[in-house]
Amino acid sequence: MSIQSTTQKTPIVDKGLDAQTIKKLPGPPEFTEELRMRQETDGVLLESFLIYEPEHQATWFKDDVPLLGALDFDEKYQPFLERRGDWTYCALAIRHLSNDDAGNYMVNVRNKHGEKANHVRLSMKDENAPTKGGIEPTFFRKPSSRQEGKKLHLECEIEALPRPDIFWFLGTTQIEESDKYSMFRAIQPSNPNIHFVRLTINEPSAADGGNYVVKAVNSVGEKDCTLALNFGGGAEDEENVPARIYEQPLLLQPNPSTIILEAHIHANPKPKITWLCNGDFVKESEKKVARVEAKDGEKNKWTATLTILNPVKSDAGDYKCSVKNKWGTDYTTFQLG
Repeated sequence: MSIQSTTQKTPIVDKGLDAQTIKKLPGPPEFTEELRMRQETDGVLLESFLIYEPEHQATWFKDDVPLLGALDFDEKYQPFLERRGDWTYCALAIRHLSNDDAGNYMVNVRNKHGEKANHVRLSMKDENAPTKGGIEPTFFRKPSSRQEGKKLHLECEIEALPRPDIFWFLGTTQIEESDKYSMFRAIQPSNPNIHFVRLTINEPSAADGGNYVVKAVNSVGEKDCTLALNFGGGAEDEENVPARIYEQPLLLQPNPSTIILEAHIHANPKPKITWLCNGDFVKESEKKVARVEAKDGEKNKWTATLTILNPVKSDAGDYKCSVKNKWGTDYTTFQLG
């Protein structure tokens, strides 16, 4: 078995700039290049460098799921975030490789001025498998929706070689270009194998709700992915509900020794909840307890809470509640000072 990084590398920042000058400029994190892969005897390193001060914090994700916080360590993964000369070295070591390690990896780095993400796709190739001469379509970014005035855009990114044919469906009915629907596609400048595709719905209404499927086909294979749109029209729309935050989050302090961060979610199936603080994955303990519970008498409504007991100054920070199910993702933030 061998390893392939399927993202073409191009510089993000000219690392030849004077490092002493760059170091004195305060600003959000900035990578000198896209994540690159380096194979080692016991695994692989995903690595890049950062410029700018002050100190950075990093969180790693695989297929949008947090792997670990910036200072965690386990037998499978080890992150690095350390000063090397005039730059900050940012890397993730992955050990005991298997086919399950293939996927889209992202590191999110933040400081007090802002945050920045960097991505790479790791593919595991069987050396004994017949060569297909290309890349089977894979969803580099799963479909998501974005409102723009009276238009609703459904967008995703697909990795494929050769160039795939793209088909959109509402349920089992193929969508064609019309006054109601328009389609767009482009390639990612840094990697011509990454195809950005978009379906635009003009003046959407409750009648446009349903399961939208985007399908990519080339000579190597095919893949499809579904995005459920729910316009809140009634009970018939409640079967497949993308996870969404639907009310203003609450920051509660029922007594001096307890703080509760509370988010309200509309979702079906039940959402998966992830809590982060200053970009790091929050680990549950006797001090910090996370729960998600169904709201009594309200269909597909959930309450997610993070309870902090005996809070101290080190518990302050920017908290993020990320919610996800098979149909969609959303998040909300809390500032605990």
